[in-house]
Amino acid sequence: MPTITFQNKSYKTKKHESVLDALLRHEVDIPYACKAGVCHVCVMVCDDGELDLSAVEGLRDIQIENGYFLSCQCIPEHGLSVKNADESGLFSRAKVIAKEAFTEDVCRFRLKTATQLYYRAGQFINIKKSNGQIRSYSLASLPTQDDFLELHIKRMRNGQLSNWLFDDVQVEDVLEIQGPYGDCFYQPGHLDSDILMIATGTGLAPLIGILREAVEAGHRGKISLYHGDRDFSGLYLHEELKSLAIEHHNIEYFPCVSGEVVGAEESVFNGRASELAFINHDSLIGHLVYLCGSPEMVDYSRTKSLDKGAEANKVYADPFVTKDLRLGRER
Repeated sequence: MPTITFQNKSYKTKKHESVLDALLRHEVDIPYACKAGVCHVCVMVCDDGELDLSAVEGLRDIQIENGYFLSCQCIPEHGLSVKNADESGLFSRAKVIAKEAFTEDVCRFRLKTATQLYYRAGQFINIKKSNGQIRSYSLASLPTQDDFLELHIKRMRNGQLSNWLFDDVQVEDVLEIQGPYGDCFYQPGHLDSDILMIATGTGLAPLIGILREAVEAGHRGKISLYHGDRDFSGLYLHEELKSLAIEHHNIEYFPCVSGEVVGAEESVFNGRASELAFINHDSLIGHLVYLCGSPEMVDYSRTKSLDKGAEANKVYADPFVTKDLRLGRER
């Protein structure tokens, strides 16, 4: 089996094992998150050896020229010598210009970059804490209308980054960011297609940006947005979405609460957002489908969407199972 050389030590790989999995199996301390080639947290540099095209998919040309690759997607056929990426080439700086609490555990951050960041509404960026931990957060802003990046961040129990952002990061602080990345954004060539959107929690953030871009583009097809949370308080843009649906005849908003419905309006569905969505939609032939939120919801809804006739290349999602080796060791 091929050997990986990292920090003057050699590690044997197993058959069909990625560079990332091989190093983790040998208890090498490197960051990672989605393990699906989406988040780019696990980027490394190859200084000796050949890389397959799948290991560099989605990276910028200059990064590929400098040997950058996605360690989670690289399954070596021959020996490789690798090293940690030069983070100065991966991260840029952004100042916090606004911080506002939607609820007790959901906060809106607005960031300003020194230079213009080119992105599509619905993509995501990575934020790095000083100890090296990295998390991915989707963009709710619309680049053609907003001169800032907007993030909706949920405080996670024992979440290292979310609690740091909530408790320690203040307006005027500077954050290190990476990206943007992701393929979950509005497709302008389908103005007459119906759109199904399903979000849980702050998975709503990227869908807000996509919805705003659809409105700006003059989308003519019906847009059905299902937002779900365990509690009614988790529907943190409830009033704004109700108003948007009133203003635009082709937008439908369905609020869903899976737990006990306390203080909610009669129009709020008591059940999961994905449950109601697939009750209401018998056929998804010709639809664009956007899924953002918990990996369980995304996996379930992707399967159901395909069963109901949606084309695989018209189902867009960027699910994350966030995990960091260093976090596990700290615990």
